Amino acid sequence: MLGAEKVSLAAVFGQGDKFDNIILWQLRLPRVLLVFLTGLLLGGSGAVFQLFFRNPLAEPGIMGISSGATLGAVIASIVPGVMALTGKGGVGAYISPVNLCAFAGALVAGLLVTSLAFSRGGKSSSVMLLLCGTALGTLYSSISSMLLLTCNKELHSIYTWILGSFNGRGWNEILFILLPSAVSIILMCLVARPLDLLTGGEKSAAALGVEVNKLRVLVLLCGALAVSAAVCAGGTIGFVGLIAPHIVRKFLGPRARTLVPFSMIFGATLLLLSDTFARVVIAPGELPAGIITSILGVPFFLTLCLGGKK
Repeated sequence: MLGAEKVSLAAVFGQGDKFDNIILWQLRLPRVLLVFLTGLLLGGSGAVFQLFFRNPLAEPGIMGISSGATLGAVIASIVPGVMALTGKGGVGAYISPVNLCAFAGALVAGLLVTSLAFSRGGKSSSVMLLLCGTALGTLYSSISSMLLLTCNKELHSIYTWILGSFNGRGWNEILFILLPSAVSIILMCLVARPLDLLTGGEKSAAALGVEVNKLRVLVLLCGALAVSAAVCAGGTIGFVGLIAPHIVRKFLGPRARTLVPFSMIFGATLLLLSDTFARVVIAPGELPAGIITSILGVPFFLTLCLGGKK
């Protein structure tokens, strides 16, 4: 109901005029669903990464996947021919080439960091994954910055995407990310129990029957799918995956079987509130939702952290 254009309550029940129905059912409803789904993915993947790495600063972008998505989006925007190539036929005819290349970039980044981390005899460690992810993320960001600085095109749209925006998204984006999102959410729920056993360390978890290497693969797979789908939907939205698990942990405790699903719900709620505020605060214009998540989230997060030390 909220937005630059007011929609009558009758439109919710299918009794509005044609203009109201288009705004509600073709613009606002798919956007709300997409924002909610993106929040689920970011909140859940943030919780999974924090549990797996046993690091409270871990978040969905820690493996360099978000930076890989940004590089894909930048390439689609400024490299000649990519926009035309990805927009011809197939799925490219229904979804933005920028979003499509961002999704591909995130998946490639996830596969690359996994391959490098497991290159030593098929074994890896959490530290190796973090180091590889950080190094590759820095590389992707550097290449993106170089391309942007040497480009003569108008870059407002790509900067808006990088800041995290759902403007112009619709049913096509929902359909495109529905399958990877569903797989990712199912995997997050499946890894919750073994992640609880991992809190005592990898050796302790292995002694309790957890296949640690298999768990790493599942965590990376669900994380890569979640981040790929999220950046395809709304660009690189930060902070949701970091703050949601912390706040849920503050009130409901650290158990993974509670933390993961409720982090999804809180992440979705936070992102919905942020996107709604972004749409109305400077109406008829709008701000990127990623800016609002930081503005709303940082003070709340700091209050919880400082309050916990008293």
